[in-house]
Amino acid sequence: MSIQYEEKLIQIVRQQDWIMEALKSVRDLKLPDWYLAAGAIRNSVWNYFHNFPSTSHQQDMDVVYFDSSNINKEREKLFESILNEKLPNLKWEVKNQARKNNSANSSCESIAYWSETPTCVGVRLENNDSFTICAPHGLDDLMNLVVKPIPQPYQDLSLYQERIAEKKWDKFWTKLRIVRP
Repeated sequence: MSIQYEEKLIQIVRQQDWIMEALKSVRDLKLPDWYLAAGAIRNSVWNYFHNFPSTSHQQDMDVVYFDSSNINKEREKLFESILNEKLPNLKWEVKNQARKNNSANSSCESIAYWSETPTCVGVRLENNDSFTICAPHGLDDLMNLVVKPIPQPYQDLSLYQERIAEKKWDKFWTKLRIVRP
């Protein structure tokens, strides 16, 4: 992963008070192997490069964690309700990746299976306020505004094409280059 892109991503995230507040709130939950991921991170980067407010076009806050010792779905709902109480202006979705993906051994491994490369990015704020970045397919596509399907063996082209048609990202973020296989 490019150090330059990793530093730029951290700079973008640090500049957004609302994302930093969200990261601190998730950190307070003390979830194992957690990340704020997907649209919250992807859309913030795309907004940055389009000179839009970072809160534009933000649908939800995807929090993933990995806890194979407790795969009770109700636990995810409990964490969502805690976050909704702390930051009610955001729409939270919390998922234990140990429950979602039986072949993964960590949150980052699970993130590798998400449909398109710029979505496969997660950020964690550590206790010392440093960052851990999960980008199993790198940061090049995210930082260069390229949307393409994840590589084999993770790839599901029909899901990718469905998401591209449904999301219509290029209507909002006009600098995106969407690869259509």
